[in-house]
Amino acid sequence: MKFVALLSGGKDSIYSTLKAIQNGHELVCCAHLAPMQQNMEEESYMYQTAGSEVVKTQVEKCIGVPFYMREIHGHSKIKSLVYENDDGDGSDEVEDLFLLLEQIKVNHPEVEGVSSGAILSTYQRTRIEHVCARLNLTSLSYLWRMSSQRSLLDSILDDGEIEAILVRVACPPGLMPYRHLGKSLRDLRDKGFLDHLKDKFGMHPAGEGGEYETMVLDCPKLFKRGRLVIEETEIICDANDEGVGILRIANWRVDKKSGADECTNNGANETTIFCCQQQVTERVQAAVSSVPHTSHNALSEKATKCFLQSVHAPNVQMMRGGLCHVSALLSPVSSYEEVDEADAAVREFQAVIQILQHILTSLYSGDTPKTSSRDIVYVHLYLSEMKHFVKINEHYVRFFGTHLPPSRSCVAVGRGALPGGRRVMMDCILQRGSGGYLRSDGEDLESGSFLKQAFQTKHHLLRKCLHVQSLSHWAPVCIGPYSQANTLRSALIFVAGMIGLVPDTMTLIEAKSPEVSSWEVQLCQSWKNAAAVLDGLDDGGRLMGGKLEDSLGALVYVSQTALESLFDADNSTRVPWKRLWSMADSISRESLSCNGGIVMGSVDGFAPDLPTNVDPSLYDEDGVLYGGYEDEGTWREMSGNLKHATHDESEQTVYVPLLMVCLPELPAKAQAEVELVCACRRAATCLDVCTGPILNDETTSRDYDAFALHNLDMPWNTGYDGTRRTISKEDTNIMMSSVSRSMGSGCASMSTVMASCSACHDALNFDTEQVLSQMIDLAIKSAKKKDEDQTLFSVKDILNVRLYYIAASVSKMSESKTIVEYLDDGSHLRSQLHSVLRLKSTIHYYEKHRVCNASNIPAYTVVPVLGMHLSTGEEAPTPQEANQGMPLLAMQVFMCDMNHTETELWIRYNR
Repeated sequence: MKFVALLSGGKDSIYSTLKAIQNGHELVCCAHLAPMQQNMEEESYMYQTAGSEVVKTQVEKCIGVPFYMREIHGHSKIKSLVYENDDGDGSDEVEDLFLLLEQIKVNHPEVEGVSSGAILSTYQRTRIEHVCARLNLTSLSYLWRMSSQRSLLDSILDDGEIEAILVRVACPPGLMPYRHLGKSLRDLRDKGFLDHLKDKFGMHPAGEGGEYETMVLDCPKLFKRGRLVIEETEIICDANDEGVGILRIANWRVDKKSGADECTNNGANETTIFCCQQQVTERVQAAVSSVPHTSHNALSEKATKCFLQSVHAPNVQMMRGGLCHVSALLSPVSSYEEVDEADAAVREFQAVIQILQHILTSLYSGDTPKTSSRDIVYVHLYLSEMKHFVKINEHYVRFFGTHLPPSRSCVAVGRGALPGGRRVMMDCILQRGSGGYLRSDGEDLESGSFLKQAFQTKHHLLRKCLHVQSLSHWAPVCIGPYSQANTLRSALIFVAGMIGLVPDTMTLIEAKSPEVSSWEVQLCQSWKNAAAVLDGLDDGGRLMGGKLEDSLGALVYVSQTALESLFDADNSTRVPWKRLWSMADSISRESLSCNGGIVMGSVDGFAPDLPTNVDPSLYDEDGVLYGGYEDEGTWREMSGNLKHATHDESEQTVYVPLLMVCLPELPAKAQAEVELVCACRRAATCLDVCTGPILNDETTSRDYDAFALHNLDMPWNTGYDGTRRTISKEDTNIMMSSVSRSMGSGCASMSTVMASCSACHDALNFDTEQVLSQMIDLAIKSAKKKDEDQTLFSVKDILNVRLYYIAASVSKMSESKTIVEYLDDGSHLRSQLHSVLRLKSTIHYYEKHRVCNASNIPAYTVVPVLGMHLSTGEEAPTPQEANQGMPLLAMQVFMCDMNHTETELWIRYNR
């Protein structure tokens, strides 16, 4: 795309511009925010101002593109990490950037992107992304979390061949104005001076902590026309701090490279384009009014009628601490009469959103601000076909907004797979007050309110949202929009579905060898992207990020295309399920063992750089080689980890249970996707994350009446129409295995249960109600550590039950194609799961209070799949892993007590 470069004149913005060009983008012009003449020494939160006087020459005479400049009239008024300017106030310096880019778009309508030199500053990145979103531009931040500070500095100086000098220092006693201003950055690096300051004072080698700023004199790959030569300078020290100073450049010239006329700074050829100084507020208000809002008045009349005709609202599980889960939402009716399938899907989605809005307005009605879509943390969106996504996403954006949206997983389950032929199903996780928490400073809140109490709790954050919208080398941009991850109470991380996109190009990674399938490299890249997101959550070394091994639940999606790629060219009619699961498990285990190749904390400077040619498993969790011992053997012996002493077995086995499912389609035609719920590193280290024992059970299913479901009312949203199922009178032996991964004791746990049978002609030809009941009991029972006698959880602690079932028969049609025949839409299964959960909740409540009450039952979602497999990672396999039966049902049961988690974290970490 054609882009404008935001240039300060320093190394970061210059190198970012170079990286954008190397990634195939075309530089059109450069933009610069300069301080007003009377405020030349005033420091900005957003923009580098030192050396501003030279940038015009740098762009026009060295790079050779048009230069646009605007003086900074605003100040850093909104200083929170989250920037919102909905009231149109133009007094913040960010609005100067908006006006500058707005004028550039008028002069260069072909511009689609904006590059910037943001490295680790969320403050700067989010503001640039905010402005880009308002102007429909793409943010390009190729330096964002690109590598560690030291590695990045080497890349800038060596790969970028940049020659730069220091024009501002603020790092006493390491860097002093009269000693180091004007010095070559390369010389300071080569002589080891910056490394010395890092070791002694913890200084960022690349200056990301504000220790120094630079001015680029030459960058041969970008400066095609000339090289800056500084002739006269003046050092100006801060009146209040003699350790802070800037280098004012009084005179300079350009040494031409390719026949360009020599230029000085006498102002004879004034070609700089100054933006017109119009009223900021008028411009901002006009821009804000053009952004789609989140009003729901535009919802179709038909969808509204469907909602009003419904009698029952879907179930919402409300937990202590305000964590809620909304059960799978379906349109009250399927839009059968629609000619266009995508339009029909949109109508269903509108009805779903209308229902969700009604639920939100009824939750915590006394709170200020009111519960809204801003409080939603995670969304699961299931479509019948992926082609519906584009149209649905337009309405999705209107409801959830583009600023700090929830994380999301979106997959296609097949046409006719959802209840009643529906095309859309959605469920979501919500944290009370979290939307206001992200957008408020905690002032002017009612004393004693939930949100006020959340701000008064200093040892954890109610919610943290990672939403990066810039193209970079770090991790894929979340288009849609949705956030890469959301963290609750500084303990649990909900990671969006990650596919195998290469971050800097946003294209699916391709296999470099014909011996490797596309889905294999995509799955590997998916794990790497997930690890990068977890690492990106770290906050100043406070262990707010995570590692793949901290996962409580891992869901691996593979597409039907991936399955078909394994077909052999022989006449075999067997579908290669076993081979698919074996390969997916092997790739996932390898990624888990090395954290996807990501060394946690290295980018932020809290772990040393790892050489690229070594095994990451030779470093401990803090990035220290051999754990600080002199050699690997000593480390293994002292740590009691002898089985990894040889190179062949150097990778540590991480026993994270993996539920792998096959679906018809994944986003962007991907063939693999990874979805995770993790403990943040702080919680994982002090509460301990471990895999529990594998528990097995079995039952014999006999003839039963599927219509007699404990005489419990079946709400419309289950999709069940009361049709009796024909059940075989033959006995069916069902085997069940459950394994959990828990954080702390009674804090949070994800249990994964698989039910399989050795001989079953019909996938659901058994007493599903009985099996579901035993699966839930087994899930609760297994939610414990191996050394614990019993679980601390009960049915009241279940936030959500996600049930997967085989919805279709899959057979081989040719060498590269399958035939998929859908047999069951899950309506009956949803009704029975609802019945079981309601009955168990009623019994539990009665045992505690001697009163029947089933008003608050766990949320649930029933997901149709083509195939599934549970891998425990343990040496002792489950019955299914041991080839003792074919899978029938798989269940993920997430249990948590966030109040207990908060208390345990305070006791073990903060106190």
